[in-house]
Amino acid sequence: MSTSCRIGLLQLADSAPVIVAHALNLFSKYGVAVEPVIVPSWANIADGLVWNGLDGAIMFAPLAIMTALGQRGRAIALRPGLPLSREGNKIVLRGQHTEQEQWHSECDKHRAFQHWAATLDRKPRLAVVHLYSTHYLILTRFLKSISICRDTETEIVIMPPANMIEALAAGEIDGFCAGPPWGADAALKHLAFPVAGSASIVSGHLEKMLILKETWKAENPDATHRIYNAVCDAAKICTAPEQTAYVTDLLSAPLTAYGLGLPAEAVATVMPAAPTAPDTMIFDTAPRSADSSFGWMIQDMQTEGWLTRPLPDALSNLGWV
Repeated sequence: MSTSCRIGLLQLADSAPVIVAHALNLFSKYGVAVEPVIVPSWANIADGLVWNGLDGAIMFAPLAIMTALGQRGRAIALRPGLPLSREGNKIVLRGQHTEQEQWHSECDKHRAFQHWAATLDRKPRLAVVHLYSTHYLILTRFLKSISICRDTETEIVIMPPANMIEALAAGEIDGFCAGPPWGADAALKHLAFPVAGSASIVSGHLEKMLILKETWKAENPDATHRIYNAVCDAAKICTAPEQTAYVTDLLSAPLTAYGLGLPAEAVATVMPAAPTAPDTMIFDTAPRSADSSFGWMIQDMQTEGWLTRPLPDALSNLGWV
């Protein structure tokens, strides 16, 4: 009998390996019955892991770390999982051709940001997908790199990535940092223009992992490697140029048809095999050391005051440092 596993994920293109593995019955091939559970927000992902609604999730390291340390109500054992993707996040600001031309023509990006902000009727309101996210840390690094004070010169708001396009169109936010394909979609809809890809801020950074709860792994001791094998097979498919159209169609299919309901044109521009688009996703399941994967995140999380000094023993015991 197949081992069952509920894996939480959001409407993001870098969820593709799990969606593809499910669609092509790769999990069944390896003797596991995986159910992708699409949820609206990262808070739902964390709560699902803590309160037993999910057995695993596609997620970024900062949220996994803070969830493991008990920031969602109680501590649970979460170890680093299978790497899935690198880079791919994008920072965009409200505006169309005029604002974009002004931004790129101004060499001093501090002054360019100030000129852009002056066109608004308020302090720029920039959205990120969760406080404990790579996106928050990357946006913070970007603002620091252009000498903009995040806390005094901007307002940071939290919202699910799939809600950001509508919020941008409604004037509720003035920009965002989000995963693929939402930055590309904002540009294609002429709502915003890209100012930085996450690769230019932290080159090669780990973005998403597939993390399984330690309690589930203990109950299913031989299943973890089978799930990982299926997802690794799917990641290779997601990277193959000849499969780009298939994966794009799958990700843009309705939720009711086991897709993710993503905008097809935007997905096509962020696929790994996209010929000319910058800041594409990179699917990479190769293992790396904790320091090379999480070192910069741990450092920035300490700077934010999320982690105390010295680091909690739990981080070392669980393999995050």
